[in-house]
Amino acid sequence: MMAQKLKHSSILRTLCITSRNYSEYKSIYERDEAGRQPRKVHGKEYPEWRRPWSQRDGEWTSKLSIFVEKSPSMNVLNAMQKLPNLTFQDLKEWWAEMRVIQEIQNQKYLPERVIALGANLAALHFFVYRQSAVRLKDKKEWLVGDVVTLKLPDTYRDGYFVEAVDCSNFHHNGIRYEGLQNLNGLNYLKWLSLRNNKYVDVWCIDRIAGQNGETLEFLNLMGCKLCAGCIYALARMSALKFLVINDPGDNIELQAALSMLEEERPDLLISIQVDTESDVDNKL
Repeated sequence: MMAQKLKHSSILRTLCITSRNYSEYKSIYERDEAGRQPRKVHGKEYPEWRRPWSQRDGEWTSKLSIFVEKSPSMNVLNAMQKLPNLTFQDLKEWWAEMRVIQEIQNQKYLPERVIALGANLAALHFFVYRQSAVRLKDKKEWLVGDVVTLKLPDTYRDGYFVEAVDCSNFHHNGIRYEGLQNLNGLNYLKWLSLRNNKYVDVWCIDRIAGQNGETLEFLNLMGCKLCAGCIYALARMSALKFLVINDPGDNIELQAALSMLEEERPDLLISIQVDTESDVDNKL
């Protein structure tokens, strides 16, 4: 009887592992191409009388029905109001805003990706495929590549423990606040470089301190938006041993915060550098 239970549990475990395939999850673009799917409640299709009138069979709709089915953004309404006098500069600004929205969406933390791959392998997918470099625990080589050249497992595999992440070449001008959530759950992460990521500010550093402050030992923040609040967030990182930042220059408030950090954390080595290439990243 016990042998049958063990056999049954092993079969269920195998089915669970093989079913957690990240490739089964569709992106928002694939779902949009598939079109609207019938809505169901408790396994039954949504009643006709409860649908919006624009979705009912036999009702006449026009292209303006988009404003009924979903609320248009303020940018769209503003552009329609200025339609006779719409300039190329207006279109250029609108397109720039759309690119920012798309990039934020692209960097968002996906729970289904973590469920399918695990926190470490999901982070490996996220960072490597966005022109970053990742080093695994007990490994010397850095993983760098793309979807074509670097074939990573699309299901959970044991043994992938992320120890270092280099975001110096992160695509589209750097990682954002939303993208840093993909560092969550990396219990072996000790080394992180955010060099030249212009979107990293006090909110980003506060997120890193909350997620990885107990394990992170090296942090490079050169080229980031530093302020006194950033230094207060860094003080919460109990495991931090080596910090690389830009020269604060004439910023008295930042200088005072750094002095307080050095006094509170005498074991923390702070390297203040100018915006020139350095080999400090290889010291750890």
